[in-house]
Amino acid sequence: MYAHWSYRFRSLAHTLLIAGVSAGMALAATSSQAQNYPPSDTPPPGSARLAHLEGNVSVQAYGVDGWDQASQNMPIGAGDRVYADERGEGELQAAQVRAYFGPTTDITLTNLNEQGVELGIASGSANIFSDGFPEGQSLFVSTPNGGITLPSRSSFRVDVYPDQQSTVITVRPDGEDVALNGAGGFQMRLHRGESIQLSGTNPVYTQYLEPAPADAFAHWSGAIESHRFNSISARYVSPELPGYDELDSAGDWQPESDYGPIWFPHVDRDWAPYHNGHWVNRPYYGWTWVADEQWGAAPFHYGRWVQMQGRWGWIPGPREVHPVWSPAQVVFTSGIQIGGVGLSVWIPLGPGEAYHPWYHASPEYVNQINQTNIRESKVVHIQNTYVTNNVTNITNVTNVTYVNRTVGATAMKQEDFAAGHNAKAAAVKVDPRQMEHVQVAPPPVKAPAQPIILHPVAKPAAAAPVRPVLINHQGQQQAAAPNAKPVAVPVKATPPVAPKPLPGHTPVGAPAIGAKPAAAPTPAAPAPTPVNPPRPAAAQPLPPARTPVEPAKPAPTPAPVNPPRPAAAQPLPPARTPVEPAKPLTPAPKPAPVTPQRPAQPEAKPTPPPVKQVAPQPRPAAPETRPAPPASQRPAPPAKPAPKKNDTKDGKTPPKKPE
Repeated sequence: MYAHWSYRFRSLAHTLLIAGVSAGMALAATSSQAQNYPPSDTPPPGSARLAHLEGNVSVQAYGVDGWDQASQNMPIGAGDRVYADERGEGELQAAQVRAYFGPTTDITLTNLNEQGVELGIASGSANIFSDGFPEGQSLFVSTPNGGITLPSRSSFRVDVYPDQQSTVITVRPDGEDVALNGAGGFQMRLHRGESIQLSGTNPVYTQYLEPAPADAFAHWSGAIESHRFNSISARYVSPELPGYDELDSAGDWQPESDYGPIWFPHVDRDWAPYHNGHWVNRPYYGWTWVADEQWGAAPFHYGRWVQMQGRWGWIPGPREVHPVWSPAQVVFTSGIQIGGVGLSVWIPLGPGEAYHPWYHASPEYVNQINQTNIRESKVVHIQNTYVTNNVTNITNVTNVTYVNRTVGATAMKQEDFAAGHNAKAAAVKVDPRQMEHVQVAPPPVKAPAQPIILHPVAKPAAAAPVRPVLINHQGQQQAAAPNAKPVAVPVKATPPVAPKPLPGHTPVGAPAIGAKPAAAPTPAAPAPTPVNPPRPAAAQPLPPARTPVEPAKPAPTPAPVNPPRPAAAQPLPPARTPVEPAKPLTPAPKPAPVTPQRPAQPEAKPTPPPVKQVAPQPRPAAPETRPAPPASQRPAPPAKPAPKKNDTKDGKTPPKKPE
């Protein structure tokens, strides 16, 4: 048995080497469109998809007003908007960013280009993890209150409360700092382990918060991340390959083979690659495969397939290179019919077989996508060039042998293909003799104008069809769509108002107004505080507690009046009325015993008879003799010394004359 398979591998190796060269020739001959495009004419850098969907999740494709039903592994493009209902959740993967979204979350992949990944979150919660970016690229997150910029590896959470006009950003303890910005020149950095609330737009009100304890959503997304970083599959594939962690439980790895490491899925014996799923139309790429298998992100957009001992195995590309995504690693054929009806037929690419894009692509792109998806092994060698601009020296372009043409081809009627029907349900059998000699051709069905073919929604999305307007990373308002025109945020001419408390969040310290110098007057902050300064938890909780008691500071003046007062001294309050010190007593609950006396005393102010405490009782007449005051009698009036007399220890000696 071993000798038989060894001979088969050697024969196959010879075939693959020839097929690789022939396929390269076929690429050059059939991609005449691609040769006319400059190197800059390449597909978008990176890819995006939906994963780990739970509950009801809807998608609003870019350029479409209505909502469609989302599905596992669905490709997401720039401008596509995702909404999860009150029990929905899932993951949006875009390049090296993973955004887990919870119930009632409205999230948009605003852009995916040479500057990086841009997300827009209009409502709900998102746990965002980033593996970092090449130089010159970053992650941008727009919210209704401000923008977030992250150029490095980090993890943070965003909670948007549209009803409260507030957004909470929390950096995980193991994450790196993120930069925040907003209208009116608002800028600040949020450090690891910190949480802040942004309210309003222009100006932006800030309030530091205690990081909220982990909820069920945080545990769910954290468990997926933990499994990803401990995945066995990371030993054999590039860590940049989306969905590689989903292969662990769905199949087994064979580390050594003539093709290098190979992965065998747990499937039925009649299973074949690119057979369970459907085709959708995506911008730029055109027809794109959406697999029904939960683990279908990596094996159907990267690498090659081969059948060994009756089992299908997936061969990933080189682990050390940046993988390049494709809508499907297949080749379409032409001229296949059944009963006079034209069919759409595709074949999984085998080891060493070159990929021919059916969308506009430069020769440099064609070379790169093949070199990053074909692994060098004992029987396969990576070519330096799979397509060139010079097609005149290339001949014999039709005799291409595809090893999976008779065992892995799938065929279906062209109308079923165009309608996005499930391939397994609509597949038709083809005479194997028709597959002996196949010709490479673009998909026989032209992609429709609609950007994506989906199923009707199970439940209408609660989000409005109009695109939300968010604050971009330049502090301007912009609709959550690619190339939307940004506009300046209007200034809200309203008095400073502290951010409203949010459920589940505890404020720390005093609120502030952005970073604008003109935003000094805040209810609790004494000066135009920089947004970052008093961060220590021990220092900031004091101002809120002291502010309500601040007016009680003048209370020391009446304090000495009360202690020496005996029980018979209750008539003294009328004598103190001219000085007005009774106000400090109002906030305290102690005035209760005095209140019964006060109603009768105020009207007896002019009459001084009830002075029993001290000897100078006749002195109250002095106020009446004020109209005829000789200068010599000024020291005698007891009206002023009387209250000061209590400041002395004996209560009898009047103070000396100031002169």
